[in-house]
Amino acid sequence: MGKEQAITKMELTIKKAAQAELKKLNFPQDTALRIDVVISGDCGCGFFVQLGVDELRKNDTLVYENGIPVCMDRLTKRHLGDVLTLDYDPFLGFALSSPEEAFADRLAVRRG
Repeated sequence: MGKEQAITKMELTIKKAAQAELKKLNFPQDTALRIDVVISGDCGCGFFVQLGVDELRKNDTLVYENGIPVCMDRLTKRHLGDVLTLDYDPFLGFALSSPEEAFADRLAVRRG
């Protein structure tokens, strides 16, 4: 990868159904599947999660899970934590969870 990436701990499990779906995507050089938290509301206390193929940014945490590049920024990592699971259901889309809670389901991957 051309840009410097943060080296921090992150444990990501991508379930087999999600792996199969993500392997259909194209990840050009210096891109990855971005897990992104978007803050909502005036108080900044609520957030929602997005997935998208995106360019890597300085200080992203980058991991490879079964050949799939996945990144997130510091804000996202702070909200979601260090242990995540990504699953996929063909009728419901992607779902992101941690051992403590389910963050989002019915997620689609944004492209471009």
